[in-house]
Amino acid sequence: AVVGADGQLPLPWLEAPFLQALSLGTSHALLLFGPEGVGQFELALVLAQAQLCEAAPPSDRIRRPCGTCASCRLFAAQTHPDAMVVLPDALRDALGWHGSDSALDEAGTASTSRAKPSKDIRVDDIRAIIAFAQSSSARGRGKVVVVHPAERMNSIASNALLKTLEEPAANTALILVADDPARLPATIRSRCQRIDLRPPDLTSARAWLIAQGAASGVADEVLLLSDGNPGAALAMTKADATHVLDTLIQDMADAAAGRGSL
Repeated sequence: AVVGADGQLPLPWLEAPFLQALSLGTSHALLLFGPEGVGQFELALVLAQAQLCEAAPPSDRIRRPCGTCASCRLFAAQTHPDAMVVLPDALRDALGWHGSDSALDEAGTASTSRAKPSKDIRVDDIRAIIAFAQSSSARGRGKVVVVHPAERMNSIASNALLKTLEEPAANTALILVADDPARLPATIRSRCQRIDLRPPDLTSARAWLIAQGAASGVADEVLLLSDGNPGAALAMTKADATHVLDTLIQDMADAAAGRGSL
């Protein structure tokens, strides 16, 4: 979910928040937040890719990544030495991102051999970020760390990250991604520039869903059930839309019948 050779953003409704992020200039800490499925993780990856893109001179302000330079190709392959993406182990398969495993292992503070995939971001992960940020940039464009979802940090991890935000490493940008920023400590939120993502208008969301292969009738139903969130709606269609819709409709009918019998 990054910018490829066609130069297009992975989700069309990310254009406005992407431009908003660029307007902030270089920032050592960004917080991207919005309802799950609206694209904040995808936006974080594009912003990280943009910061490391080598199509423009280093003196130029960050702009849309070219998708074709050596840096962009490394990023798309999840092998860029100056990019680190920190996820709970349990989310890696779902999000299709495994490239940060090597960075964690090289830092010597995390292991991918846990018996049960963790749903949390632990203090070892934050220590790995600190070690990563303190090392030199391999390609000379600085370093970028993406943490998703940031609200999955436990209290010890949050405190360790706060110290990093208070004393940021030179030439290292930190991008936090959250579905529910209220679950983050206020001290962390206050040290980040914030970008609020919202679902696109229903017409755009419907067109995108149909382009992903959803039938028009199914697109209408799942958008209604997901409050217009296209990512959540697409997940419904992939989970066997007919079964999901039939179950939800039956649940609604049962609930209505229950209210009528009171």
